[in-house]
Amino acid sequence: MLQLKHLLTLLLVFFSGWVVGDSLKLDLEPGLWEHSFSMQSESGELERAMEEAKRQLEGLPAAQRRMMESMLEQQGIRFGGSSSSIQVCLTQQDIEQGSMPQQEGCEQTLAPQGDNRFRFSFRCDTNPPSSGQGEMVLESPRSYRGNAEFTTEVNGRAERMTMQQQGKWLRAECG
Repeated sequence: MLQLKHLLTLLLVFFSGWVVGDSLKLDLEPGLWEHSFSMQSESGELERAMEEAKRQLEGLPAAQRRMMESMLEQQGIRFGGSSSSIQVCLTQQDIEQGSMPQQEGCEQTLAPQGDNRFRFSFRCDTNPPSSGQGEMVLESPRSYRGNAEFTTEVNGRAERMTMQQQGKWLRAECG
């Protein structure tokens, strides 16, 4: 079964792993961002793993469940019905340098496809490895939407997944 730890690693790649070329600047507001997403796997294993994780969380005694939910929220992670979200801090320095925080073991690129449209690709030499590509549209300095297709390894087999995502700026302070 797909492990929650592996799923969170993939999400961090998507939401904090853009590397922007020197000549490319993203018109984004610095601060705390919420990235909402829904994912689908070719085999359905991802969906089963997410449902199982939710069931296990719901089955915990109330105090233990609150503790687990609090730990996840401290990392900016929330799981909902058909979608979930993660919060990421984007600093002014990140924007000025033309780079976003990068996931260790991953290489990512972002290329313009018009005024507010970008294509991205990534390859992670992590355990398990993953790679993919997608598109992001900046709707304003405080919102974007996008989609991605990627391949990773689940239980020794290649697994194709798709993801729909959107991001919104929450506030200037990240704390």
